[in-house]
Amino acid sequence: MRLVGFALVPLAVQGFYPGLGGALGIITPLPLAYGMRRRNILEGLLALSLVALLTSVVNGPGPGLYFLVETLPLCLGIYWAVGSLQPAYLTVIAGSALVAGTGLTVVLIYSAATGVGLAEAYRGTVESMGLLMESVTVTEEITPENRQQLQWMIGIWKRLFVGFWLSSVVVLFAFYSSLIRRWLHNAGIAVAEGRPFLAGWAMPFPFVGVFIGLAALVILGQGTARDVGINILLPLTALYGIQGLLVLALFSQRWTLPPLLLGLILFFLAMQFPVALFVGVALVGLFDTWFDFRTRLTPSTGEPTQSQ
Repeated sequence: MRLVGFALVPLAVQGFYPGLGGALGIITPLPLAYGMRRRNILEGLLALSLVALLTSVVNGPGPGLYFLVETLPLCLGIYWAVGSLQPAYLTVIAGSALVAGTGLTVVLIYSAATGVGLAEAYRGTVESMGLLMESVTVTEEITPENRQQLQWMIGIWKRLFVGFWLSSVVVLFAFYSSLIRRWLHNAGIAVAEGRPFLAGWAMPFPFVGVFIGLAALVILGQGTARDVGINILLPLTALYGIQGLLVLALFSQRWTLPPLLLGLILFFLAMQFPVALFVGVALVGLFDTWFDFRTRLTPSTGEPTQSQ
């Protein structure tokens, strides 16, 4: 019940500050997935269903269903990932594919039940979420210039919704799985072979060709082809970004840079130059595929030293 309480914090905040509550919703899968692994999967499913029911009561059946569709496969994927012996990148890709496949299945079912075309159903979903974001721009505190900039950003978000969504799923899946595995290890509960979830993370070399091909499509393409390329490139960039962060973490150890200071530096850069940081960290991970920085920096063991 304590974990359910933590999961309900975003819902409680949303009653007073809708924007902040919606942003905090990102933490909801963490206590629910941890409860599934710490207790048992049945209790975890019951807890998730309770949160979905309360969300439906407070915000309506639409948000409750959306919460269930997105959170259930994410929690189940994390539950499997925490005990998986597969390479971490494969586990994250498979878990993200589970979430994406569930979303696609729901859209297909909705399209078949209502007779609305698949493309139209997708546009309707994006538009409804866009309206929620646009509600922020009608407050009196926002200047006309900032309102225009926000509307421009929302337009981009609508075009690249799939890419942004999948990228966030990839990052959440990797981070939450690693965090839960560490918590279970600290609690004396054995998971997998007891090593960090991200240990040995290394994207296979063929993915470099896919990345370069998609980047070329984005640079040279136009219209729909370019948008499709970006939507596919974004989650791949997130996968390389995880590898880049592991390289930076190792560099910080070599330079005796405290983890807190590294986190503050990355947070500042993310606030000031989010796109440049996202691409830069991903490129570090991409070049690690070629130069294997982590092995070069740990010659005594021959194995990369990575954080959880």
